[in-house]
Amino acid sequence: MAIAEKIKSAWANRYTRYGSIAVVLVVALLIFSRKPPVPTEIHRVSKGVYEAAFEEDGVTRVKEKFSVFAPASGVLMRVEKHAGDKVKKGEIITHVMLDYMRPVKSPITGTVLKVHRESEGPVEMGTPLIDIGDTAKLEIVSEILTRDVVGLKPGNEVVISGWGGGALTGKIRVIEPAAFTKVSTLGVEEQRVRVLIDFERPNEMGEGFQVRCRLISKRKENSLTLPVGALFREGEAWALYRVVKQRAVKTLVKITETSGSTALVESGVGEGDEVVLFPGEKIRNGVKVK
Repeated sequence: MAIAEKIKSAWANRYTRYGSIAVVLVVALLIFSRKPPVPTEIHRVSKGVYEAAFEEDGVTRVKEKFSVFAPASGVLMRVEKHAGDKVKKGEIITHVMLDYMRPVKSPITGTVLKVHRESEGPVEMGTPLIDIGDTAKLEIVSEILTRDVVGLKPGNEVVISGWGGGALTGKIRVIEPAAFTKVSTLGVEEQRVRVLIDFERPNEMGEGFQVRCRLISKRKENSLTLPVGALFREGEAWALYRVVKQRAVKTLVKITETSGSTALVESGVGEGDEVVLFPGEKIRNGVKVK
């Protein structure tokens, strides 16, 4: 009863009463005005292998293709070979009748790739008859933009995909010295260079297969990297939001270079730091995040 009387007496004092009401209102206002943490995706910075690479289409082809031509003008006998047939070196493919039957032989052991002329009839000397190649020895031809090919050299690794099977590995054998002009699908003229890639041919793959080539120009071990999606421009510099005590802290960083979705970090963040990925309009310096 003594405590109840003291509370009743204190409440009878208008200054105490008004002060208590004010405190309750301030506390309620703080509770309702406090913004909830902004949901966001967070990435932990780590060290790993940094690869500078880009992707381009390529096509498989036989390394050494031989075209057989009519050795003389005359009457061509019917060519009985078809694409996919196996032939041996020196095997007679057909004959050309002039004043005598002149045999036309295969120059190599391989597979018939294409028959240009199958039916019997008159033929001129030098007319292409058949293409033969060793399909066990394939290479990939990829046409690379001149600005991209500068960082490549023979021996660089290539990851091959998109052909219908698993990923394959290959190496650049030759970078042709001369560029050529090619019109893109958007109608833009581009300068490109052919790059020849050696790889181990799977049994299921033949000539003319479309592939996707990831050409690696540089590989750096034990590198500090982070996703490009964490970066944004702050004037001329790069910046990101570090997460410190559950709050976003704007931080300037120095980026050495980027490749695809990965950036190579020089300074500004360290291993183990947490950064905000794809910061939206709600992310500001000091905002609480989760």
